[in-house]
Amino acid sequence: MKRQPLLPPLCVGVIIVCIAGDALAWSTKEHILLTRITVSRLLAREDTPAEMKAWLREAAPGLPDLAGEKDFLLHARLGPFPRGVDGIAYWAVVPDLQALADSGAGDRAKKVEPFGVPERALHFIDLELFMEDESRRRFKPDLSNKPRIEDIPCDMADPRFERAGMLPFRVEQCYGELVESLRDGRLNDRPGQFPRDDHAAKWAGYLAHYVQDNTQPHHATVDYRSASYFTDPRTAPNVHADMEFRLVDDEYNDFADLRVAFWEAFVKALEDVQDPVTTEDLFRATLEVAMQSYDALPLIGQAAVVAYGAHAGGEPRRFRDFDAPAFYGFRGVYQGRELTLLELKARQMAWAVKRLEGLLLRAWRESHGDAKAPPQGSIK
Repeated sequence: MKRQPLLPPLCVGVIIVCIAGDALAWSTKEHILLTRITVSRLLAREDTPAEMKAWLREAAPGLPDLAGEKDFLLHARLGPFPRGVDGIAYWAVVPDLQALADSGAGDRAKKVEPFGVPERALHFIDLELFMEDESRRRFKPDLSNKPRIEDIPCDMADPRFERAGMLPFRVEQCYGELVESLRDGRLNDRPGQFPRDDHAAKWAGYLAHYVQDNTQPHHATVDYRSASYFTDPRTAPNVHADMEFRLVDDEYNDFADLRVAFWEAFVKALEDVQDPVTTEDLFRATLEVAMQSYDALPLIGQAAVVAYGAHAGGEPRRFRDFDAPAFYGFRGVYQGRELTLLELKARQMAWAVKRLEGLLLRAWRESHGDAKAPPQGSIK
């Protein structure tokens, strides 16, 4: 896409929606929700150090209670920009804003160091691209083209990462920067320093963003729109957007009943879901999350075919040709458990909260000498 001067406002809006569906994971609204709930949970924990709680209260001002978060999910309309949000929750959205700023720049997009790729490539890891056989570097519904973790080298110089994405390295880096900022006492924004200021609130927000992206199944595959489930992938609907922002922040429909059901499923998942990842190696941990999330792709693709009905044959479709109850109510099996797609979405988002909660607490303890340093990876 070439950058065009003086685009009409409607065109700008359409471009933002299209880019968001392609490049981003959970929506702005969801990133804010997940980050604030994580902070609230840490503030409620008895084992969260008092000094950490004091920092979090300053770094995450204006936290709603659970009833307020429910109202936010059910009724707020944000779009891609984090209006009325400050602190860690604001910084949790900045990576997507940076990716949007690069849109249309092509090869001229700013490279993020030390990765040498544009921001967009830091949000995903396309697993199939690490299959040794090049003919198998594509998604298959039977998941037979998913590599083993051992097939993916912890080596940022491997040229496959430039195309496959560098999410595992970015998570590792953000965690390291957070620990260093906490250790140095650089906790929050300093007046007059934005955006040059470098502090723990920023890196906690960045870490939140990428950890949350990691649980979105489409961020683990080359088939990031589930297009392979449709006869003509070129005209397939954007299932990526359907899985992400449509339910909670759609332009055309508030899906009132579905949002209530989703909130109930999400709250339940916050109690039920446990993070199965136990390794302290952040590179490997991020891959483990991606590998497990990848297993949800067949359920999503099958639900999409049902939701689009006659449009599943690859016919041109409009954004609103979509049966939301059929999509989110579709039942399938994920990791031996039968559940609806709505429940799957709730569980993946609750998993993101649990992972971030653990990592923020671990970072604080490590920065204060209360935890072992994680294994050294490629990011120094």
